[in-house]
Amino acid sequence: MRIIQVNSFFNGGGVDSQTLELCIGLIAQGHEVLLAIPSAGRWAPLAEAVPGLRVEYVDGGKLRWGLRLRRLAQDFGAQLLHAHHGRDYWTTAVAARLASNRPRAVVTRHLMTPLSATSARFLLRLGYVTAVSRAVFEQLSGQLGGDLRRLQLVYSGVDTQRFKPDPALRARARRDLGWDESQVVFAVIGGADLPDGKGQREFVEAGERLIREQPEVRLLIVGEGTLIPELQQRIAALGLQQSILCVGFTQDVERIDAMIDVLVHPAVGTEALGLVIWEAMAAAKPVIASRLGGIPETFVDPDHGRLVRAQDVEELYVAMKFYAANRPLRERSGAAAREFILSHDYTRSGQATRFAKFYESILQQ
Repeated sequence: MRIIQVNSFFNGGGVDSQTLELCIGLIAQGHEVLLAIPSAGRWAPLAEAVPGLRVEYVDGGKLRWGLRLRRLAQDFGAQLLHAHHGRDYWTTAVAARLASNRPRAVVTRHLMTPLSATSARFLLRLGYVTAVSRAVFEQLSGQLGGDLRRLQLVYSGVDTQRFKPDPALRARARRDLGWDESQVVFAVIGGADLPDGKGQREFVEAGERLIREQPEVRLLIVGEGTLIPELQQRIAALGLQQSILCVGFTQDVERIDAMIDVLVHPAVGTEALGLVIWEAMAAAKPVIASRLGGIPETFVDPDHGRLVRAQDVEELYVAMKFYAANRPLRERSGAAAREFILSHDYTRSGQATRFAKFYESILQQ
């Protein structure tokens, strides 16, 4: 098949990661893939480095994107146009409708936030919609008008060769921070924008209690955003600058997952799935995460981690303390977590296979 993937952001979030993983997986299965992204996208060099991936840069507003996508669809002979960010849904759907070769339009919903009234009414009339989790699928089923047979649940996947147990990388990454195996490291990975980020405030407050009891505990806050200055002020006020580090954005997430002992994902708002959870699980790390949205679909409590109430500092502290004091438990849970990812094929190739089957079913209609 000849497929255009559309992503007008491509700065390194979970949606962008899933887009790139899908491109790589489809190419590995023999499909021809074109990725349309903005020239200023922070992850553009990563896309350029993918063998066999054709990258086209599109800049400007929605009108320019729509016109360019229509031309790319025609020149590339695309059978499908697939959009991943909400702001790309309409430009992709309209471009597919206007292109002379009439490719099919697919949009993936990566969010739990409600669709606009216009999108809810017309998206299924212009194309096909996939949901990244059962929670999103059920929400969309109650919102979308039209033929609900055009809506399908398609789970994502992670690169289990990139995210894997790696003792050598773990040792190097810890050594770079002046740490060794005597520290128990927890991390939050994700955007930290006001007002609430991904629950980093709750992470710091729960972690502060734990560090007072177990000084060998360390916290990493990985990501950028407008909440970071407030967090740094709070950490300084607690006198814990040596125990709680804000390390900013990184493309080397596998390095973080290798060095930590437990991933914490204390989301406080809506959460469609949480790809960072599967990345950490693939690296054989247990997870503590909020019980909301699609997160409970990502792992089994207590086999692979613990689900906690969102914004409940006490419950988060108890879960972190439970793992901090028990290394054998962390290792058993982590090993079971990786096996869960592999056995359910929440992998790069698994994601590509699921989407390829969905694409083929569309083209046969």
